[in-house]
Amino acid sequence: MSALARLAGRVRKAVAGVPPGVRILALLCIAAHAAQSVVAAAPVRTVLLGPDASAHVLVQDPLAFLFAIHGIGLSLGFVWTPFSYVFLHASWLHLAMNLAGLLVFGSAVEATAGRRTMLGLFVASGLVGGLAWTFANGLASAQPCMGASAAVLGLAGAHAALRPRDGFVLYIPLPVPMPAWLLAAVLFLVNAAELRFVESNVAYLAHLAGIAAGLAAGLALRLLRHRPHPAK
Repeated sequence: MSALARLAGRVRKAVAGVPPGVRILALLCIAAHAAQSVVAAAPVRTVLLGPDASAHVLVQDPLAFLFAIHGIGLSLGFVWTPFSYVFLHASWLHLAMNLAGLLVFGSAVEATAGRRTMLGLFVASGLVGGLAWTFANGLASAQPCMGASAAVLGLAGAHAALRPRDGFVLYIPLPVPMPAWLLAAVLFLVNAAELRFVESNVAYLAHLAGIAAGLAAGLALRLLRHRPHPAK
């Protein structure tokens, strides 16, 4: 058997071990970014925003304009963008980082709460994070937000609520073991500090809103799961 065939076998085995819901989300993110990379390589487009020819914007990445979330898009009626923006990414590295988080936290949540619940938490956390970031920036802003970070961090928050004692090792830079609840707290505090002190295009507010939404939803699910049944 050739080295290429052995590698292909290992990849198939690894993919087969990924829960189906996580696999669906990962494939959607990969396909969307591949399409985005192809379309963005085409010439710049001019998009008219109204009947007046002076109201226009130059668009290098049409898919980002149409499917990332931004204030102008919402004001124009792009009501799908709070759901679609999570599948677009700024780079392959950005995508890879979110896929790694999705694999870790999404797999744990799907194993605990099921595929539909994991998908619902992903969508809800992304929705809350995207809308919080967009309204904070204002409906006149053309700055797009894209990426699954808010949704993935929402899954981290839900994981912390549903399985708080699961162990992780965080490298900062030396390995530091910590439970899931503490990891979620660290992720929240790091993003809060970066929002306050770091000048960046990263949507830290979306991250914070996403992880808070996931934690709240996870706590609600845990309470419902442990609620005593009324006597018959």
